[in-house]
Amino acid sequence: MKIVQVINAMISNGSKITNVRKSGNEYFFLYDNNYKWSITKDETDEYYLHFYPLDDMSVDELSRNTDWVGYSDFVTYRTEELKTKEATESFSELYQLVASKIYGLDDIFDKIINAD
Repeated sequence: MKIVQVINAMISNGSKITNVRKSGNEYFFLYDNNYKWSITKDETDEYYLHFYPLDDMSVDELSRNTDWVGYSDFVTYRTEELKTKEATESFSELYQLVASKIYGLDDIFDKIINAD
C-alpha cells in the first residue's frame, strides 16, 4: 500500500520531521514544513497515523485539541487494516523516530557519536 511507502520515505528523510508535540501517547508533527501528521499507539500495540490536510489548526493547536467530536478533517491509517509485517514495522519505526525527536535524541546521539 502506498501509505507504507510514504512512511518509509518519512523515515528515510527524518530530518524533515519537525515541530513535534506530545499529547498523551500521541505525537503530532510537521513533515517537510508543510504536512501535518500525528502517530499514536494503543494498548494492543496497534498504530494509528493521522494526516491533517487543512490549515485550520497548527501542529501545536492540534496537540492541545480536546474536542475531536466535531472535527473530522483528517485521514487515518491503521496497522490493523494493513495487516502486514512490513506495515507494522514501518509504523513502529516512525513512531520511535518521532518520539525521539521530542527529546532531541538526534542531536544527543550525534554529539555522542562525534565525541573525541
